Amino acid sequence: MTRKSTSTKKTSSSSRRKGSRKRSSKRPSLLRKLLKWLILLGLLASVPFAVWIWWLDTQVVARFEGQKWQVPSEVYSAPMVLQDGSPWRKQDLESVLAEYGYRFGKNSQKVGWAARSQIKVSAHLRDYTDHTGYHPASRRVFSFANGVLQIQDVSGKRYRTAVLEPQKIGYLYGGNTENRDILVYEQIPSSLIDILTITEDRDFFHHFGISFTGIARAALVNLSSGSRRQGGSTLTQQLIKNMFLTSDRTYSRKVTEVFMALLLEYRYSKEDIITAYINEVYLAQEGDSALHGFAAASEYFYGRPVNELNLGEQALLVGMVKGPSLYNPRRNPERAKQRRNVVLDLLFEQGRLTQPQVAALKKQPLRLTTEGKRRSAYGDYLDLVSMQLERDFDQAALATKNLRIYTALDVRAQNAALQAMQDRVATLVKQKPALEGLQGAMVVTDRESGQVRAVVGSSDKLYSGFNRALGAVRPIGSLAKPPIYLTAIASGRYTWWDRIQDEPKQFKVGNSIWEPKNYSRDVHGEVPLYEALAKSYNLATIDLAYALGFDRVAQTLRDLGVKRPFTMYPSVALGSLELSPFEVARLYQPLASTGNSAELGVVLSVMDQTGKVLKRFDQSSEVPFTQQALSVTLAGMTKSPEIGTARAAQAQLPWLRFAAKTGTTNDQRDSWFVGITGDYLSTVWLGQDDNSPMNITGSSGAQWVWIDFAKTLPQRSLAKALPEGANYYSVTLDDFEIAADRCDDKIELPFIEGTEPQSSTSCFWSF
Repeated sequence: MTRKSTSTKKTSSSSRRKGSRKRSSKRPSLLRKLLKWLILLGLLASVPFAVWIWWLDTQVVARFEGQKWQVPSEVYSAPMVLQDGSPWRKQDLESVLAEYGYRFGKNSQKVGWAARSQIKVSAHLRDYTDHTGYHPASRRVFSFANGVLQIQDVSGKRYRTAVLEPQKIGYLYGGNTENRDILVYEQIPSSLIDILTITEDRDFFHHFGISFTGIARAALVNLSSGSRRQGGSTLTQQLIKNMFLTSDRTYSRKVTEVFMALLLEYRYSKEDIITAYINEVYLAQEGDSALHGFAAASEYFYGRPVNELNLGEQALLVGMVKGPSLYNPRRNPERAKQRRNVVLDLLFEQGRLTQPQVAALKKQPLRLTTEGKRRSAYGDYLDLVSMQLERDFDQAALATKNLRIYTALDVRAQNAALQAMQDRVATLVKQKPALEGLQGAMVVTDRESGQVRAVVGSSDKLYSGFNRALGAVRPIGSLAKPPIYLTAIASGRYTWWDRIQDEPKQFKVGNSIWEPKNYSRDVHGEVPLYEALAKSYNLATIDLAYALGFDRVAQTLRDLGVKRPFTMYPSVALGSLELSPFEVARLYQPLASTGNSAELGVVLSVMDQTGKVLKRFDQSSEVPFTQQALSVTLAGMTKSPEIGTARAAQAQLPWLRFAAKTGTTNDQRDSWFVGITGDYLSTVWLGQDDNSPMNITGSSGAQWVWIDFAKTLPQRSLAKALPEGANYYSVTLDDFEIAADRCDDKIELPFIEGTEPQSSTSCFWSF
């Protein structure tokens, strides 16, 4: 029994060991299974995570390697060409340099700086590139003896011209709500990068997208100062938030931001990232458009390129990153100064500035440029640019492709025209309160080239949106007369000396009788052509048009550029023809240029971001009249300031030789004036939008706008010389004979060779 029990115990003990071994062998198997399931679940979970990371990466790459921003096309003025020997006042050049953002100091050694003495101005002119090529910076000295400009370099060498760089006058938005000037890395001042990284992300060039030390340091600084002086996000994270994400404060957005920042740093260099940040960051609001990037902010607040800002000005812009609205120097100048000073203190703490340097920078005023200048001064011209480009470019491309559009606008002429229009209209309304609401338009073109130098579309202080230079289509009154006299001169049948009849006439038009009258209601009998035009006699002009043939007069109007359809009733010869001020300027351009230009030029060229010229715009110069006929007609128009309806302008500008024509329509509903100097053809219109009578004529209204313009913008006299094949002759008043010098009753008139008198008189009388 004893053996049996012993045997039984051994058996049970053996069974327990086996059970124990079985249980211990099952535990690892369960752990392995659990681990397998965890790995499997992890792999399954990593698939959407990997897909998400892949999707984030594609977003980053697509934005950075494609077109990063939809930037509207930038519109530039023409370069301002200063000509040696042209009329300039010292104060005018100083104003222009200030308008262009040049800073005055003790010397002009640095680009963008100017200096002045009592009699001279020196300036280091900026370089620029346009469709004509690269133009290097140059240092020039300007003097103004007797009101005439002289141009030299610092060694005394004389130059024929000096050129101020084209100015950005605005954008073609096409619905775009952002302003942005794009810089490449080489264009960014190193000082701006230093200020930005010290203020916003001190470890930028060392971290991989996120900075734990930066977060810790920001927390420490903010706790010790009792205010938020630094942020914990890196510049990379800020860029991701600005370019890809919203400002929502959620964990999911923050996680996305971190991973996208890591991907961005992995894919691109620090130079690429800092350049994108400097072009992307939002800094202000310009009208309805958000202003992005330091370059655009520099132009908006200071009127200068960012590389010409001093450290204090750069510090102010960097300080605005923290709160663009809170630290806007126009809205909150004191708060902006305080923020600038905080940034300057950070530069001192990092050893980038000394204490005296910081103190000096803190004392500097803000010196901001005028707000809204581009919209108010150039809005009407931009309308013209849009109208021209719509024929050749897709609107979406103009709104998003950051094209460079170079125009013919002259900043100086535009400002002078705008000032003359606003000031004179205000004076007229003050003199005659019944003129309240008086409006106006003005178009100024280069006399020789036909390029449009200025456009004013209203008399309002700010851009009104209704451009009357294009949209005010009104009867042109007596401005229709010079084409009639051109027809006569070009025919070879008439000279300025020939007589026409200023007497009552009747014309049957349909079932009614039209009986024109002179403005004065007087008649003058037989008068020479030059007097009839100078004094704007209606009856004499209609007599001439009838003799020439109304159809021939209509053809002259079309040959000179009238594209608007019209029916040639006799009344068209006296100005019932309806045109806009811009169309009137085009009508007069062939005459003013004596055939050198037949069309008006607005846009000169369009370039892309790389500097490639996409399109040049050339103007036609084909005019079906000889240069001799055009020159003789233009010379005849100089009689209007001498003896006719433009005598007030000559009295105000006795030193200036110019051609002119006034125009007034029925019931004095429209006041017109055309003035032609050696530099410009200027067309002025005044009227009421509701076409009501005004009680002002071309002489008492529009002429005075032009007088103010010519006083504000000194111009060269119209040259008296005529081309080969035309000449001046002194002719006796009563007989068609060339008069000797001793003759008293004579007048000097221009003639096409062969039409002058063939006989002469010495004016000897027998006793």
